[in-house]
Amino acid sequence: MPSLIQVTHPNGIYLPEADLWLDPHFGGKRAFISHAHSDHVARHEMTFCSEVTRDLMKTRYGYKSEGEMRVLPMREVVEWEGWELRLLPAGHIIGSAMLHLTRKADGATLLYTGDYKLRQGLSSEKCELLQADTLIMECTFGLPQFTFPPTAQVVAQVLKFVQETLEDGGIPVLLGYSLGKAQEILCALAEAGHPVMVHKSIWDMTRAVAPLLGRLPEYQLFDAAHAAGHVLLFPPSNGRSIAIKKLKVCRTAMLTGWALQPGAKFRYQVDEIFPLSDHADYPELIETVEEVKPRRVWLVHGYTREFAADLRLRGFEAWTLDRADQLELTLQNAAPVSRPAVEREADDWGEGSFAQWAEACAQTAEVASRLKKVELLAAMLRSLPVADELPLAARFSSGSTGDTPLNTGWSLIKRALIEISGVNEAEYRVISRSQADLGRTAFLVLQRAALSPTPCSLSDVAALFDQLSKAGGQMERVTLIKTRLRNLTAAAGSWLVRLMTSELRMGSKEGLIEEAVAAAFEVTADAVREAAMLCGDIGYAAALASVHRLHEATPRPFVPIKVMLASPEETSQDIWERLNTSEVWLEDKYDGIRAQMHRTAERVEIFTRDLKPVGNQFPEIMRAAAALPDDVILDGEIIAHAEDKKLSFFDLQKRLGRRDQADLFLPSDVTVKYVVFDVLWKNGASLLEKPLEARRAELEGIALPVGLSLIEVMKVRSAEEIETSFHAARRRGNEGLIAKDALSTYSPGRRGRSWLKLKKAFATLDVVVVKAEQGHGKRSHVLSDYTFAVRDEEAGNALRVIGKAYSGLTDAEIEELTEHFTQTTVSQRGSVRTVTPEIVLEIAFDSVQASNRHDSGLAMRFPRIKAIRRDKTPAEIDTLTYARKLAGVTT
Repeated sequence: MPSLIQVTHPNGIYLPEADLWLDPHFGGKRAFISHAHSDHVARHEMTFCSEVTRDLMKTRYGYKSEGEMRVLPMREVVEWEGWELRLLPAGHIIGSAMLHLTRKADGATLLYTGDYKLRQGLSSEKCELLQADTLIMECTFGLPQFTFPPTAQVVAQVLKFVQETLEDGGIPVLLGYSLGKAQEILCALAEAGHPVMVHKSIWDMTRAVAPLLGRLPEYQLFDAAHAAGHVLLFPPSNGRSIAIKKLKVCRTAMLTGWALQPGAKFRYQVDEIFPLSDHADYPELIETVEEVKPRRVWLVHGYTREFAADLRLRGFEAWTLDRADQLELTLQNAAPVSRPAVEREADDWGEGSFAQWAEACAQTAEVASRLKKVELLAAMLRSLPVADELPLAARFSSGSTGDTPLNTGWSLIKRALIEISGVNEAEYRVISRSQADLGRTAFLVLQRAALSPTPCSLSDVAALFDQLSKAGGQMERVTLIKTRLRNLTAAAGSWLVRLMTSELRMGSKEGLIEEAVAAAFEVTADAVREAAMLCGDIGYAAALASVHRLHEATPRPFVPIKVMLASPEETSQDIWERLNTSEVWLEDKYDGIRAQMHRTAERVEIFTRDLKPVGNQFPEIMRAAAALPDDVILDGEIIAHAEDKKLSFFDLQKRLGRRDQADLFLPSDVTVKYVVFDVLWKNGASLLEKPLEARRAELEGIALPVGLSLIEVMKVRSAEEIETSFHAARRRGNEGLIAKDALSTYSPGRRGRSWLKLKKAFATLDVVVVKAEQGHGKRSHVLSDYTFAVRDEEAGNALRVIGKAYSGLTDAEIEELTEHFTQTTVSQRGSVRTVTPEIVLEIAFDSVQASNRHDSGLAMRFPRIKAIRRDKTPAEIDTLTYARKLAGVTT
């Protein structure tokens, strides 16, 4: 009996004897690509694939060189360097293939399935299996719960959904991936007789393979003006696009194997969901192993650990390829395989107010009506004890975890989820990409963990957040997260993850929470909103509302208040006309950090504009503030100095970057001071309702110690004087001016018209996008974060990264670029795609300075996208030399 062909998994599936990678996500010397989905495609020195896959990769990813592609004919044996290679139809999508290898020296065989299904698809060849000694197979749906209904039955349900939506005057929108699922849906619609409109990406892919598909319905490119009466076919990433939302009467349906998961309709946020999949279900996975009769099975993707244990009980040697299995005793003595329990219904999530809160959040996310959302949240808030649980529920529902940062980024949470569930990195990546949402990913991952739910209160969760904020290191934080997740159900745990990442995604922005508090305790929403704004805490406002004492809301020391903001104006004349007063107060606009200082006899703290404490990073300001003679809440700016010269925000970042307490007292050529321009509270009394001139008088009555200074106010009486003052401020090295109405009250968190800013635009740079990253929140379904570069003429026009931006484009432009970057992805790691550098953007910014953050040696402050430069090519973007000139950097 020949020895088995060696299979390893250093960073992907690799056959060392043949020096061949199987579907790697990175470029290599030689690789087999089973099909043309983006997560299986990369550029290699030599690529083996089917003819259809080659053609699709040319269409979709721009493969041009014939030399890098070696097409293998389906079912025919091809000899190659001591091996016999044979492709077999995989049934996954059109052109997908399995790879069967035979080692000619001794006849040892191996079958690699890639993604596959045994069911006869409507748009792909039926899968064909061949016996092999070694079987490498994907098992995306490797649990018994994934047993799909007959395809004909699912198709009938889809057609019924389409017919009923059209009869009701609506527009049915079917969501399926542009290559594979979309063509399957089109074939299913062929007999229905309904005209179809498709998204541009589906149009391109379908036209590329249409001659191979047989009969298709009448279909055309999507045109919103004529969409009525048509079935729309879109990729899932565009299911919530502006174009769909504007049609208003659309009903969406997702087609995916994950439809069999509890709560799938909620997770995908669709009207209906159908279990139509391009992957093998659990019975087909078993059938595959029984037909191939392998001596050893290696499993990749999906429920590998559970399915491997299942196969071992059936007498097959089966192991997961991308993780070290924990070896069991002999198969004969092995214990029964444990299965993840199906998630319990919402009314059985366990005891404790956190479970109650999570249930209310889940229900709120499922309904579209704002009134219904308010009703659900109000019912939950009414049921909680006022003393401790109610304030926490209100804060949590607005996405707040407390006053101090948790220091738990997504990577730590991911690590905790992986360790508690036993999934590996590859499995987690598959689940994460399929969901595009950390909360939904957490739910699916936690379903595979051995959980022991116990009662958990909102106070317990608040205590966890306090422990996380004080934890000494990453390992401690991971342990704390794992311990709490083990004692929650998967559903409640997923909402904990959402809360920790500020990604609740249930339509519960603070305005909605304020309405829910008002409804819960029969007060007006405006009164709740005003109280929350004054005290800077929706939780405290909820507690006051519950006892009808909202009038008592005032600023409180060490509860940071949202800062009052200034609205931008383009010209001095605009400011003069907007304020419409006989005298305008002007202050220099500094290039520093907006900071709110809270000082009492017992304590001092500094908060940033996003309400985070940063006092420990500025010990000299803290010491100076301790010497103040009054208890105060001050509003001002932290600015950097060196040798009596005012420095920029980039210099200030050198201080912000210091993490360890010891580092804060190291000698530095960058010193800071606090410039005060307002007082919000003094010696127990709120000053918010007093006019600015009265607050200024209070400020001038405070003896400021060294390290704190009072901003100079210039009083002018014309637009010309504003313009003159602006240029003087620029000569002093400041960004511009803040213009204020002397009679204005202080409105926390509001960008009103009584404070205006004049900050004329800096130069812009034309850059090219080199990376695109998945967005967050409402943009989690699009690529909205762009890394961009300039040309380095001294290095042969090599591209050098200079910054990253995500603001400035319309939703429609982001969707357009998402489609483009999806089609031009060169490689992908996590949510970040390296893309073909083609899209030129004009980037505005406040300043650019030397920095080791990027390989250009430069970084922008507040970069924002001004425009897509469709008139420019990458060869016309700005140079690194020009960017250095703007930064005043010489090489």
